[in-house]
Amino acid sequence: MRFLISKAFWLNLVLAGVFVFLTAWITLGLINRYSRHSESQTVPDLTGLPATEAERVLEQAGLKYAVMDSSYLQEATPLSIISQEPKPGSMVKEGRTIYAVVNRAAPPPTELPYIEQGTSYISVVEILQSRGLRIGNISYKPFQYKDVFLDMRVRGVNGTPKPGTKIPKGSIVDLVLGNGLGETRVEIPDLVGLSYLEASALIQLKELNVGTVVGDGAITDTMSAFIVRQYPAPYEGGTINMGSMVDIWISDLPPATQDQPENDMHP
Repeated sequence: MRFLISKAFWLNLVLAGVFVFLTAWITLGLINRYSRHSESQTVPDLTGLPATEAERVLEQAGLKYAVMDSSYLQEATPLSIISQEPKPGSMVKEGRTIYAVVNRAAPPPTELPYIEQGTSYISVVEILQSRGLRIGNISYKPFQYKDVFLDMRVRGVNGTPKPGTKIPKGSIVDLVLGNGLGETRVEIPDLVGLSYLEASALIQLKELNVGTVVGDGAITDTMSAFIVRQYPAPYEGGTINMGSMVDIWISDLPPATQDQPENDMHP
């Protein structure tokens, strides 16, 4: 009885109580930590969200955000999420990093391809789309073949850019195609003696097309070179179908005063 009421008894009792409390507190903490670590989270769908908003959504879900790569989609908003890994709806542990692919702020450049005149429309579409370009308006002009490529214009770019020119991916390309030869006949223009530049303008004015261009000797400047021969050659009352091609021979020297070969007279 004297031991039960002694100071030593009460001291041991208090120490035992403290020990039990600390043991219970530590045990519960470890259990809670283990339970949280094994807790699963549903991955939210980040597609279409701005990158800053996606990071906030993941933080609220107890997940981490990281940019895995960047790409470009014409239809997506710049700097928005276009894909992610793991996929939306996946179950992951809390604290897992979600990797996102972000749409670029501006389209990357692509090269304008060379397309030979006379290429079929289907082939032209395949070539342009393979470069990430889009088909715009289609217009027609007289030409001896139907639905073949004649020319193109890139929206937002002045004139006709040369093949290899860097343009934004996703640019719209308007096409000019041939409509086939109709029944309309036009006078054969007399091109001999004109410069190449003048002859080209006259051919277009007559709704014809420049065909094969043959150099007679070394040519210093094509635009200022003289036309020394053409096929078909002009003759009194001579006509050809609108859209036909006219072959020309050019030279640095003006043409001599002479008749063209006999077989050049009639198409």
